[in-house]
Amino acid sequence: MSTLKSNYLILNNHNLLIEHHSGDLDLESYINFVKSTTLDPLFSFNMNYLIDLSNVVVTASIDDIRKYNNFTEDNFKTERKRRVAFITNSPNQMVFSTLFKDSNTQKLKEIEIFSTTKVAINWLNLNVNKNEILDILTTFRNHAKNKLQKIQ
Repeated sequence: MSTLKSNYLILNNHNLLIEHHSGDLDLESYINFVKSTTLDPLFSFNMNYLIDLSNVVVTASIDDIRKYNNFTEDNFKTERKRRVAFITNSPNQMVFSTLFKDSNTQKLKEIEIFSTTKVAINWLNLNVNKNEILDILTTFRNHAKNKLQKIQ
C-alpha cells in the first residue's frame, strides 16, 4: 500500500500546475495522481510544472522512470515547449530527479532540478507573485492529508 500523499493547484492564468508530494513515491501512485489531475477542467497538456518532492522518499526504480516516460508519451501530446521544475532536498530525491531528467523522451519538455523554491520559480520565468507560490507550497506542506486533495 502506497503512502504517497499528493496535492495540486492549477494556476490557469499562469499556465502552471503546482504539485506537492509527501510519503513514498512509487510509480503506480504517481501515475494515478497524474491521471486525476488531467480530469481537472483547468488542466492543459501544455502547462508548466512546479513539482515539490522535498517531502518524499522515492521508491520508484529506473525501470519505473522508463514506464512513466512511456505513459506520458502515450497520453501527453504537447503542442509547445513546457518547463518542469523539481524541488528536492535529499540525495534520494536528487538522484531520482536527475535520472528522470536524463531519461526524458519528450523533446518539448525541459526539466531542471532545484534545491530552493525561489530559484525554481525564477527558472520557470512566470509573470507571477513569487510569494503567492511560496504560500501555496507552505499550505501544502502544512496540511498534507491522507488522500489526494485539491486546495482551492
